[in-house]
Amino acid sequence: MLIQSHSLFCVLGLCFGSLLQAYEIQLKVPGVADDVLVSFPENHDPAKSWPVVFSYHGFNAKPEWKMTRAHTGPKDWIVVGMGYVQRGKYKIEPADLAMEVKAFRYVRDELAKSQGLDLKRVYLAGYSKGGWMTDTLLQAEPGIAGGAILMGGHIDSRMKNPAALDKKTKVFIGVGRMDPNYLFSLKALVHYRSRGLQTFIEPWPGLQHEFPKEGSVGLREWFALENGGKPDEAALSAELKTILSLSPKEAWTELIAFKDRPFCNVAGTAWAKKIVTELARLEKFPEVAFEVKVRNSHRQLLAREAKMRTLEELQRINAAYGKLAAASNGSLRSAEIEHDFTRVQAVLKSAGPAPAPTSKPKPSPLTPNFPNDGLRVPGNPLVR
Repeated sequence: MLIQSHSLFCVLGLCFGSLLQAYEIQLKVPGVADDVLVSFPENHDPAKSWPVVFSYHGFNAKPEWKMTRAHTGPKDWIVVGMGYVQRGKYKIEPADLAMEVKAFRYVRDELAKSQGLDLKRVYLAGYSKGGWMTDTLLQAEPGIAGGAILMGGHIDSRMKNPAALDKKTKVFIGVGRMDPNYLFSLKALVHYRSRGLQTFIEPWPGLQHEFPKEGSVGLREWFALENGGKPDEAALSAELKTILSLSPKEAWTELIAFKDRPFCNVAGTAWAKKIVTELARLEKFPEVAFEVKVRNSHRQLLAREAKMRTLEELQRINAAYGKLAAASNGSLRSAEIEHDFTRVQAVLKSAGPAPAPTSKPKPSPLTPNFPNDGLRVPGNPLVR
């Protein structure tokens, strides 16, 4: 059953007003209690072909498309505010996953038949619980063009036999740097890059389990590039000029984040080389050289933590964090290092003591505490 409605919207400070007449339909989907909301672009013509993004909301929320629409822009994209068969906490078992895939395919196929959805340009975006769902569907459903995992992550054991991922599939990861899910976002980064997929990550400084009020610059750029857009050279040049006007240590820190932006990594452009040159210049300052040393040590520990499999290994990582925390006093990263040190200590405490060694030592598998899906996203319309 389709119910048609029209509305204007303003979200994340992006007011389209009369420029955007959002055409929405409500779609009844077998097995899904909530109406699925489908937002069409202002230039929609069902006789033409359109990319689509399925937007999965967070825990205890309702189907919602506005947050994702604020990042795709008003034109070109169909945005689906998708609902779940399995409401409540994220818990994917084979039978649950089969039902979620069935609901996804139902909506996809209905829109392909009547509204011009392009089956070769199907994307996913998920917030919190939806981020975990996006990670799962990327592995379970062949043919997905790309997925944005936001405030979620990846756990190997959730997908015993993942579908072969096409190396053309693109992945974007966004997460608060102080989010309990941060390490699992790093696991997603390791997982998808190890499979040869182009994967971007955007940590949001200082944020916990929340989406930036001003939105994600990297996510907007990622959607633009996926729809054939090009970097805004003038805007990038102005931003670089502003960054380089800061003190050497602050400029270097900002430039590290700037370097990882989607617009700065487009093949055939000079941005990557230009940024590397500026970083090398700044790293000659003694105060920046110290930051480089701290960052390299921190990244090595995070990489070890993301790949670890045993309690014994985590205990060694914990000791290394303690040493790094003591050595990084005065660094701009010291708060993040202390946060990670505290996080590892909490995991060790919850895991209990390591087993006594035997004649033939066996690794003690570490099962992390699965993130609490009850964590709400403050001020985010996805939880309302």
